[in-house]
Order: sequence, then structure tokens, then C-alpha cells
Amino acid sequence: MSFELALIGFALVTMTALTVEIAYAYISQGFGYGFSSNRPMVDRGALGLRIQRAYQNQVESAAYIVPVLAGAAFLGVTGDGPALAAAVIVFGRAAFVLLYYTGIPFIRILGFTCGSLGSLYLGIQCLVAAVG
Repeated sequence: MSFELALIGFALVTMTALTVEIAYAYISQGFGYGFSSNRPMVDRGALGLRIQRAYQNQVESAAYIVPVLAGAAFLGVTGDGPALAAAVIVFGRAAFVLLYYTGIPFIRILGFTCGSLGSLYLGIQCLVAAVG
């Protein structure tokens, strides 16, 4: 997977998670909730909190994933390993979001680990490309 395609895939996962969060808010709180300027504090429930936290974690992961993918593209990192790492990042983050929604404890760590290890590998490849 190219780094540009990985960035697009990561953005699509993030936008999908945001769409799910917005849709759930409208479904659970009513249509008027989205248009209220003074939204009351409401009990989101277990699923609502998982949806919110999955999106929040996806946004927070952008702080280390996007720079690594952009850096790899900018530095011209090539090879089968970096391309596989980019794919693992995107599919791992997508799996993390979906697994977070399930509420099954600890299973989402698999997706998180894929995204994190792929980012670490690409970060090392970027350092090697920058120095060499």
C-alpha cells in the first residue's frame, strides 16, 4: 500500500468513526439534540461511551500515525516492508475501532498493536532514510 493511500485510508477510518458517533447521537438523543446550542449533559450509555472513546482514540492516534506516513512519503521510503507496514496501520486502526465498539475487554488491543507496531516500524525506516 502506498503511503498516500494509507493516509487516505486512515482519514476514511477517522471520518467513518465520526459519522458513527454523530449518527448514534441523533438516534439516541433525538434529532433536536444536534441542533441545540445548549446541549444538556446526557447519559450516553455503555455503547455511546465506547463509540465516543473509539473516535477519540482514533483522533489521538493521528498525532503519531499521520506524521510517520507523511514522513515516509516525503522521504521516499520504498520496499515491501514499509508498504506492508502502511497497510497494517490502516487495517489495524480500522479493526481497533470496530473491536472497541464490541465492548469485549482486551480484544481491541490486537488492532491497537497492529497500528502501533506498523507506525514504529515506519518511524525507524524514516530515521534510516533521513540519516542515510
